[in-house]
Amino acid sequence: MKKFVLSLFLFIAGISSYAQTYQPVTSKNKTYLATVKGLSYTYDNGVVTLKNNGRYNLGTVSIIARSKIDSNLFGIALFEDGLKKGSTNKATVYFTGGVGKDSHEVPLKEIDQKKLVLSFDKATRAK
Repeated sequence: MKKFVLSLFLFIAGISSYAQTYQPVTSKNKTYLATVKGLSYTYDNGVVTLKNNGRYNLGTVSIIARSKIDSNLFGIALFEDGLKKGSTNKATVYFTGGVGKDSHEVPLKEIDQKKLVLSFDKATRAK
């Protein structure tokens, strides 16, 4: 039994190192925390799926992606059309690399997706 538990733990630890990282919300703003409470998102092959199981209709939501290995890589998924309570929406992540004038769009095939860190950038309530 101990061998089974140990092998299961090692299997799960091995799988978890190959997935993206989802950074928790670190804001102390109570209004913002209430706005994002109930929101969940997943990333798969350049697409973010956002679910609104929260208490509010949303106006604009943006989710950013950064790389653990490339500090110049930046990605953003914008949900600008709003998101009603209980609904789900998808948005493509657009990646850029470089700084300033050297900034350029980076194709998805050039990105190590396992090294991405995703987090909320902005979330506003609909009026």
